[in-house]
Amino acid sequence: MKKVIFEREKCIGCGSCTFACPDYWEMGEDGMSNLKGGKKNEETGNIELDVEEVGCNKEAEEGCPALCIHIKEE
Repeated sequence: MKKVIFEREKCIGCGSCTFACPDYWEMGEDGMSNLKGGKKNEETGNIELDVEEVGCNKEAEEGCPALCIHIKEE
């Protein structure tokens, strides 16, 4: 299992993740990105989503200028 971790408080709202991976990312009404289906980890404050395959999330991670998207292998 893999996990997509999004540090939303670091997001600058550039939208690069939504262009790289629209199946998982969208822009919120506040101008910041949202990880579709992600749940808030109360311990870390990050948004997390378990995935079988990383898919385009790797491109979202690599293209994020704020470095707030992380892929973790579990």
